[in-house]
Amino acid sequence: MNDEPVGAFPLHPKIFDTMRIEILRMENGESDLAMPFLEEYTQPYGMLHGGAVFTLADSACAVAVATVAKRGKRFVTAAMSINYLEPVTGGETVCRARVLRRGRIVPVEASLWNSDVLVAKATATYTIVD
Repeated sequence: MNDEPVGAFPLHPKIFDTMRIEILRMENGESDLAMPFLEEYTQPYGMLHGGAVFTLADSACAVAVATVAKRGKRFVTAAMSINYLEPVTGGETVCRARVLRRGRIVPVEASLWNSDVLVAKATATYTIVD
């Protein structure tokens, strides 16, 4: 088995297509992902639903983990927390995620930006399962 980091996201989750999530950058424990504002993911007040914001954060964290996971290893989200700071009412939201420590348990932090405004902060823990 090769123990080199994957270096590229090994899978393309279908939710990336559904929510139009795009990988902008992924390298050395970091990633930037973007998602456009989509009316179908708004809550009754016209703001992007928190679940859509959370999905972008989880996706960016997973892509960051993929850059440091050893080839052939699978990983899952074990825990995640998010703080919503500002509503998203249009434009594109970009999430920047960074692995804090490598190992079997991988903590990650993420910042979500919309039009240069910090809209959410998230922390996550991933577990390498095999």
